[in-house]
Amino acid sequence: MRQGRYRIAWLFFILLFVVILGGAWLYTNWQSSQTVLPPELTINDQPMGGMTREQALKAIELAYTHPITVYYANKLTPLLLPEMVELTLDAEATAENLDEALAARTKAHGFTAYIVDLILGREPEVLAVNAIVTYSRERIDAFLARTAQKYDHPPQRPVALPEAGTFRPPQDGTTLDAKASLPLLIEAILAADPKDREVHLVVDIEPVPEASISILEQAIQASLADFTGVAGIFAKDFHRGREMCLNCDVTFSGLSLPKIAIALELYRLLDAAPDAETDGLIGAMLADGDNAAADRLLAQIGAGNPYSGALQVTDLLWSLGLKHSFITEPYVAEETVAPPGVAGLATAQADIFTDPDPVRQTTPTEMGLLLEGLYQCAQGGGFLRIIYPRAITPVECEAILTWMERSPENALASAGMPQGTRVAHLHGWGRATHADLSLIYGPQADFVLMIYLYQPTWLVWEDAAPTFSTIGQLTYRFFNGDE
Repeated sequence: MRQGRYRIAWLFFILLFVVILGGAWLYTNWQSSQTVLPPELTINDQPMGGMTREQALKAIELAYTHPITVYYANKLTPLLLPEMVELTLDAEATAENLDEALAARTKAHGFTAYIVDLILGREPEVLAVNAIVTYSRERIDAFLARTAQKYDHPPQRPVALPEAGTFRPPQDGTTLDAKASLPLLIEAILAADPKDREVHLVVDIEPVPEASISILEQAIQASLADFTGVAGIFAKDFHRGREMCLNCDVTFSGLSLPKIAIALELYRLLDAAPDAETDGLIGAMLADGDNAAADRLLAQIGAGNPYSGALQVTDLLWSLGLKHSFITEPYVAEETVAPPGVAGLATAQADIFTDPDPVRQTTPTEMGLLLEGLYQCAQGGGFLRIIYPRAITPVECEAILTWMERSPENALASAGMPQGTRVAHLHGWGRATHADLSLIYGPQADFVLMIYLYQPTWLVWEDAAPTFSTIGQLTYRFFNGDE
């Protein structure tokens, strides 16, 4: 019996010794942790755990010397320095708040909480300390007023810069909402974390009204100041439906442009896809500008007679409402034949003379509209599909445009456009007349551009090519912006 009691006493003594030793070890660790701030302590949401009291106070003081990054409509403005709004940290009051928060953890219940958290394996609650920061509200209001004065502006329409071949881009109007911006700015000023010392001011946006197409026309006319001939230009933006017309109803020589109508009439007559030989002729005509291929296709259309084929192509053009466009004979003809019903055609601007070819004529507007019809047809709509819903298919229209995209030589209007721009075009030139018909696929808007240049007697290629390029550049940048 006595021996049993002796063993129990020893076990109790050993247990007590372990408890005392463990408690001493825990107390020593707890006391050691008191030399630095606890991991859960923050000052104005800035973690200060592991720092000494003096290091934490210095760190929070340094935090409020960092400037505030301010954005106006996503545009970075000059930095807002703390002294500009009389931002001041009350170091003494902040130290008092810190000491008050630390006092609780130095007492007995602080050690008890330490043991409980350790046993339960739970994270201690965040110990938040407030830093005392002051600022001048008048200075903040003055800063917002200066920012509004500097950056607010009404909507600005594009302005032509013809010498640079571009436009000053349009800008939406902006107005600072000072009332809504004030709390956001104060929040950034009071933030201690550098990543939170950034503010995006509230700015009301007034969209710029759609630019008038007259701005493009004025820019092009300015670029033609030294050109002494006649320029006929038609441009249409398919995104918004805007059209620009400069002598666009004047009659010019058709040159190679009726070749589009030749291909279109051939497809209209075919009940199936063209055979390999015919497809090769279409490609040679549209991609390579081969006149002999065009004449062979006219003969195919006219049942062996290219003259009859030419008149059938003219009938197609007129059936589409293109009443000032015609072709009356093949490209390589032994004699010039102008049927009475064609030779006497007049135009809306008959007072402007361009010495048009009597057997092949058109206007910038009509060629531009025909190319627009192909573009819409390839997408399943447009007037070609309305007038010939079964005879002309989207696949056939796409085939014509594809051949036109394979015409890399003599890039005229497209020479002024960004490299890699997708363009389907057809060009032509004679002694006094040069022409370029282009369909441009742009990032913001697809558009058609028909340019004719006529110079009495002789039009020098070296003079004409840069003019085409400038007009193409201006038109592209008006519809699609300056890249």
